Order: sequence, then structure tokens, then C-alpha cells
Amino acid sequence: MRILAFGDSFVAGVGDPDHQGWLGRALAGRPEVTVYNLGVRGEASADIARRWAAEAQARLTEAEPCGIVFSFGRNDANAAGGGGSRLSPAESLKTAHLLLTQGARLAPVLMVGPPPAEEPALAARLEALNEAFKTLCARLKVPYLDVLRPLAVSGTWLAEARAGDGAHPGAGGYQLMADLIAAHPAWRRFIGQD
Repeated sequence: MRILAFGDSFVAGVGDPDHQGWLGRALAGRPEVTVYNLGVRGEASADIARRWAAEAQARLTEAEPCGIVFSFGRNDANAAGGGGSRLSPAESLKTAHLLLTQGARLAPVLMVGPPPAEEPALAARLEALNEAFKTLCARLKVPYLDVLRPLAVSGTWLAEARAGDGAHPGAGGYQLMADLIAAHPAWRRFIGQD
């Protein structure tokens, strides 16, 4: 099986001293899965929308099952000039709809929500965006893995981010995210584990 994961620095695993991030950890011990980590630091959903199709076409095959994971939102919600978010919620939702519907034409898709942030205004924007993504995925019948609240409640993610660059956790935060994802029934079905 091939898994193509498109997203931002959290998909790439920035801050993880083991360079696995949540994606590598969620698929640990699965040598039959070929993972294409296509996370790029600093990218918002609009950036991913510009590149994902060409990158997917180069890696998808009819010779084995494939799946596409999308995970973004933090950079969409990050502050821009004027105090608002980098992308408006409407722009983020429009782009998410485009990515999920176009992706589903090529392979099964799954979306992982954004992780939490400590700064109150950003945290509120992420909470609203997370709920909007969840609603969109339910309407499109795309599995949505909500990690925002569990990661915020645990404290590990935010504590490690605070100790690092303020945004990205270390190994413990990524392991916690990987554990949440790996235990989710939708993920297990997606990767053929159930």
C-alpha cells in the first residue's frame, strides 16, 4: 500500500528529534506501507492546492492500493497583517473542499485536523476551523480525525512546543498524535489494518 500525505510542517514532523513526526510513528512496524511524506513547512492549504496533484500523479499506481491524507490548517489560521488569519475561514473551507473532492477522484482520502496552539486568538481560530473542517468532511463522507482537543488537553504537545520553537513539539507530542491517529477506527480502515 502507498500513503501520500500532503500538508504542512506538522506532517513533515518539524521539531521531532527522531525525524519521524506523527506520520512515521503512526505507521511504525508496517513495512508493507510505502509512505510519501509530502509535508512542507509554512504551507497553507492554498499552497498545497497548487502542488498536490502533480506530486500525487507521480506516486499513485494501479499496482497496489493507495490512499491520500490531507492535514493542514495551522498556517491558514496563523496571524497575517491586520491581526486576522492568513487565509479566511471561507478560503480554507473552499480549498479543503477542492482538495478532498479532487483527491477522492484518484484514491481514498482521509483528513487529519490541525493540532492546537497556545496563543489564545490563534487557538480560537483553530478551534473554529477544526469544527468547520469536521462538518465539511461529514458532508463529503471523508473520514476526519480530530486531534486538536485531545492534544491540547494532554498538555504534552503545548509544553513541548513552548520548550521548542513555540509551534512544533518534540518526540513526545508527535508520539501522542500518532497514538491518537493509529487507534482511530477510520485510520485503521484507511491503512487496511481492519
